[in-house]
This record gives sequence, structure tokens and C-alpha cells, in this order.
Amino acid sequence: MRDDIVRIRAAFEKMDKSNIPVTFSDFPCGACGDTCEVLAEILKELGYGAFQYVTGRRENCNSHAWLQRDSIIVDITADQFDEVSEHVYVGPLNDWYRSFEVQQEHQAGYSRLDARSRAELSDVHSRVRAELNA
Repeated sequence: MRDDIVRIRAAFEKMDKSNIPVTFSDFPCGACGDTCEVLAEILKELGYGAFQYVTGRRENCNSHAWLQRDSIIVDITADQFDEVSEHVYVGPLNDWYRSFEVQQEHQAGYSRLDARSRAELSDVHSRVRAELNA
């Protein structure tokens, strides 16, 4: 799974960013939520099953979102924070993630979102898939 996730992260970095949601303009900064929704759909397509979307907030008001299944975290945007150097994290729940107070947890994927959000994230999904298939 990690190899596929590394490839997916690279595809997010390389994709054409014209006319996509502003949250992706400075990827990975500020892109964690929408990225999780798209990443979850791609992982499902690749046969890795469903993940939970988890978002948390720290005392300093930093917020972050990641994918989680049981105690395994999948995160391709944590390096937007100065204290994280890994572009891709696939591993157990650790102290860094525990430093966030969980605010929200639900089934990941954009299919449950409103029509406009689904259309926008579906376009991003297609661009990432195109990079993966290039």
C-alpha cells in the first residue's frame, strides 16, 4: 500500500492545477481535507477498502485531516507542518496525531458531499488518476 500512496502523493504534486478548487493551489498546505476525500476514493478503487476521515484541532488552533482505519493512519499532507518532514505517512497512530483533539470522524470519500463539491473533487480525482496512468 505504501508504494501506491507514494505514487498518489507524487500525482497530486504533478497534476494540472488550473481551474481546480483553491484548496489545492499550494498543495499540501491547506489541502488536507479535500485531499483525504479524493485519496479515500482512489484507495478504494485500488482495492484497499474504506477509511475514516478524521479531523482534529490543536490548542494553537492548527487543524488537520487524515485517513484512518483502526489504528493505522494514511496521510499525504502532514508535511505542511514544520515539525513533519515525511511526505507520506502510513503507520500507527502516534503522539503527533494524538496531539490533535478529534473534531470529526466519518466515512471518507466525496460521494456523500453536495453536487458542486462532488463535481470539483471528481475532477481532481480524474487529474490524479491521469498522472498515475501517465
